[in-house]
Amino acid sequence: MDSRQAFSAYRPITVYSLKPGTRRETTTMARSLKSVRHLLIDKPMLKTLAAEISAQRVLLDRVRRLLPGELAPHCIAARIDGQRLVVHTDSPVWASRLRFMSAELRMLLENDFPALREVKIRLLPPIGVRPRTEQTAQFSDIAAGTVQSAAEGIADPQLQAALQRLGSRLKPRNR
Repeated sequence: MDSRQAFSAYRPITVYSLKPGTRRETTTMARSLKSVRHLLIDKPMLKTLAAEISAQRVLLDRVRRLLPGELAPHCIAARIDGQRLVVHTDSPVWASRLRFMSAELRMLLENDFPALREVKIRLLPPIGVRPRTEQTAQFSDIAAGTVQSAAEGIADPQLQAALQRLGSRLKPRNR
């Protein structure tokens, strides 16, 4: 099938009823879907956006080739912003490692981008990953009792009072 035929404005489709016991067929006319690639070609604004995305992808590949093997997959985006290269990474650990290499990376890219003056590393965590919520500690009656009994054997009155307060706060609430 020719690509022009596949993307004609209208084409007939057959719709089957989903109700049990019916076997009705109808033919209707529906607009065919255009591929994203064709949309990008047709619209000038989208064409510019597609060119920027392509340039960023080429830049990202270039930056990844310059990085050590274990660091390259964690570099997830790169763009030139004036005289600054902005590199996005997926975790704080890899961002820190990239920051140590930023001066070297700038020197390696100097021939391709002579106006480049700075490398900025940004954190861009994956979509859908929630930040960890802090777990509150759960203490038992046994822990509270242990601290209370330890407080009884302390001669220093200030330390004894502090341990007694701690023991009372360790007791589980709402039981």
